[in-house]
Amino acid sequence: MVNINEVYQIVLTIANKDNRGYITPEEFNNLADIGQNEIFEAYFAKQASYELNANLESDFSDPNLSLAEKINVFYGDSNLSLANGLYSFPSDFYKLGVIRVNNLEADFASHKEIKFITASPLTYPVATQPVYTINGNAIKVYPVTIDSGVSMEYLKKPNKPKWGYLMPTASQIASGVPNKPIYDSTVFNPSTDDYSATAKSLNFELHPSEKTNIVYKILTLAGVVIKQADVSGIGQAKEQQIQATEQ
Repeated sequence: MVNINEVYQIVLTIANKDNRGYITPEEFNNLADIGQNEIFEAYFAKQASYELNANLESDFSDPNLSLAEKINVFYGDSNLSLANGLYSFPSDFYKLGVIRVNNLEADFASHKEIKFITASPLTYPVATQPVYTINGNAIKVYPVTIDSGVSMEYLKKPNKPKWGYLMPTASQIASGVPNKPIYDSTVFNPSTDDYSATAKSLNFELHPSEKTNIVYKILTLAGVVIKQADVSGIGQAKEQQIQATEQ
């Protein structure tokens, strides 16, 4: 995890230097969400690139291992329930990994393939060799007599990060507390809490090594919001530097 408050304070310090402009918590939260998703989406392009190229491998500098650590932050494992013949994916589903039926790994079949597989008793799937097809945001498992014991390993979508705050009370302001948002470290629960409420915070769901990357990713976006090209320039230059070291 990357601490949301640490990133916000760094972004404010750089962006507000020489009074360039102030980034509100709401603006920051929107930029943080975009930045986190951009970093997350880039993992899969990098993975494909690494698989195509030979890389020097060592215990701590193997790019494949480093990338796997970052991706596995989003690993999920869920038991699925049957409804109307289908097993729906979890609400935070992003990318499918492995489907298991009673602890046996099921084989994937396309809709075209399943027509041929189920056309004959000789090839029809059995409980010891289950098969599944993907139907939108759900799967169908064969043999259709299976009605439980289905689970999946998958990658979860990142939750939207949130820098939550409370405004100081009148008595606090009277005592000298600045009249500006005060960070609220109370943990935000995406399942039950409302993003429109200002209170409570949720850290980035990125690997700790991505802290610098997310800072400069947000700065690149923030420069557009506060109309300061030099802020975007700082972020872009640092992003490119980070990307170059990851090749």
